[in-house]
Amino acid sequence: MAPKAALTRRLRYWFDNSMSKGTVGLVGWLAVASVLLIVVVTVALVAVSPVEPGGARHPAQLLWQTFVSTFGLSVPDTGTLAVLALWFVLALGGIFVVSALVGLLTSGLNRRLEQLRKGRSVVVERDHTVILGWSDQVFTVVSELVEANRSRRRGAAIAILADHDKVMMEDRLRQRVGSTRNTRLVCRTGSPLDLTDLEMVSPNSARSIIVLAPQNASAEDADAYVLKALLAISKGPAFRYHRHHVVAALRDGRNRAVARLASDDAVVIDADDISARLVVQTARQPKLSVVYQDLLDFGGDEFYAVAEPRLAGRPFAHALSAYRHCCPVGLLHGNGSTTLNPPSHQLIAPDDRLVVLGTDDSAIKLTTEGFPVDELAIVHAVRGPQPPEHTLMLGWNNRAFKIVEQLDVYVTAGSTVDVVADRPEVDAAISALSPRLRRLAIRVKRGDTRDRNTLESLDIPAYDNVIVLSDDQLDPLSADSRVLVTLLHLRDMLAKRGVSGSIVSEMRDDRDRALAQLTRADDFVVSEQLVSLLMTQIAENRHLESVFTDLFDPDGAEIYVRQASYYIRGTAGITFATVVEAARRRNEVAIGYRTADPGDGHGVVLNPDKLAPLPLIDRVIVLAHS
Repeated sequence: MAPKAALTRRLRYWFDNSMSKGTVGLVGWLAVASVLLIVVVTVALVAVSPVEPGGARHPAQLLWQTFVSTFGLSVPDTGTLAVLALWFVLALGGIFVVSALVGLLTSGLNRRLEQLRKGRSVVVERDHTVILGWSDQVFTVVSELVEANRSRRRGAAIAILADHDKVMMEDRLRQRVGSTRNTRLVCRTGSPLDLTDLEMVSPNSARSIIVLAPQNASAEDADAYVLKALLAISKGPAFRYHRHHVVAALRDGRNRAVARLASDDAVVIDADDISARLVVQTARQPKLSVVYQDLLDFGGDEFYAVAEPRLAGRPFAHALSAYRHCCPVGLLHGNGSTTLNPPSHQLIAPDDRLVVLGTDDSAIKLTTEGFPVDELAIVHAVRGPQPPEHTLMLGWNNRAFKIVEQLDVYVTAGSTVDVVADRPEVDAAISALSPRLRRLAIRVKRGDTRDRNTLESLDIPAYDNVIVLSDDQLDPLSADSRVLVTLLHLRDMLAKRGVSGSIVSEMRDDRDRALAQLTRADDFVVSEQLVSLLMTQIAENRHLESVFTDLFDPDGAEIYVRQASYYIRGTAGITFATVVEAARRRNEVAIGYRTADPGDGHGVVLNPDKLAPLPLIDRVIVLAHS
């Protein structure tokens, strides 16, 4: 190594060591820099300043003046050495006092800013919504709460407690949600499982509390997190004597019994079970996912529970024609239970509330005008027996087991389901599931659903329904990418054969829906998003728990998208009131329709004006019992 290079490294090493001594080293180098600055400038002044006759100054005097000017000290320029020394001590002491004061103020302000950045102060709000935990579901929940709060005159607030950086949470919410209008967002950093951290979001004064499981956690870990959060809210010393409206979702339905022990007043949703039902129902009824999306979000029509004393003692059939701009769909009884699509002759009890589908609670108004019914347009067609169905399931996840079980409930004997997946546990799962099926025959084939040769080996047009599942062992981006590749192959294969087929795909991220629509798949079920919408609906109105319990119960009323020819003749111009009456005569409640030519849209219309002429429609959306 060259001597010059070695000397440079030694000097750099010596400098680093001196700086590592902390304040002493910093002050030392600052003093050296100050001395060099004063000396160099003094020498330069002597060199460049003209010397006037009789004006020559002593170098020490010039050095003193340079020092005074450098530090901005208000001291005499001349005097005895003792006087100047005392002024120097005073000036130097003032520098250290002022520097210490500035340092203390700066460090205190930085500590306070750091505390604010961490989000550790207590939220002073009342009647606000608390969200515990952080996952991609939070964006859907917050967006829907913002939409629901638009009708509130006073500013509403949402407090989020999660074990993430406050600034990061605020930035991501600002990016994904955008404007929150009259809703304030308050983020706090802390663990929802810590009793002290929970107090920061004031759950005792909250209108509702929503518990979200961690992102990408296993079913066991996600449920454990939710159960601990429920236990902390209901049994914590600061919370146990208050009632809380808590909504949470579990992945494993077997844990719901434990959740009731942890919190007896919490509303706990079986997320995987509901997701499985939605996938099965949507696979069998095209565009049903659009209907559920409209019902569950706050941007379209949603369910309301309203008291109508003037309808007490009247049959439910009378309520069907008592509103022009909303659709009665059931009764919320005084004991808290709900009956959707009750018998037309059932009388409305004084303590019953009507479950009504409407755009807004302000639109729920009784009308005195009658709705003419076109008797000639009503038909009395009888649906024939349901033939066996053949379903192809591409992919596998933890919900696949329940999807097959639910499919077995709806289909007739002789139906089949073929499973194509490359996960090793599929064979064992199918072997355990087969003996439990009553109507379905199930077969399994190992293969990669993204492989064109694997898909070509299947007779795709022969299947009534095709279900493409998202792999829950992958991150949402990778899982949805696999689904998109499969959809592109399927649509290309069907197009080349000149046939169409019913395809429903399960997605993990709602942002991928726009890309998936380019594949022209019939329906998309974003399971986590729909569960988030359901949780938000119940958080805003606890009475809706029993409404959705009946809606997703196989023994209760369900939503069907049925051929319009089963209810009316194919003539445009009739009113929706005629469709409502045609459905009532079949013990069903009509809530919408699908147009025959949807164009670029989905063509689904819910809760239409009962007196407005209808376009040519090919499907009627009803609530009915299977």
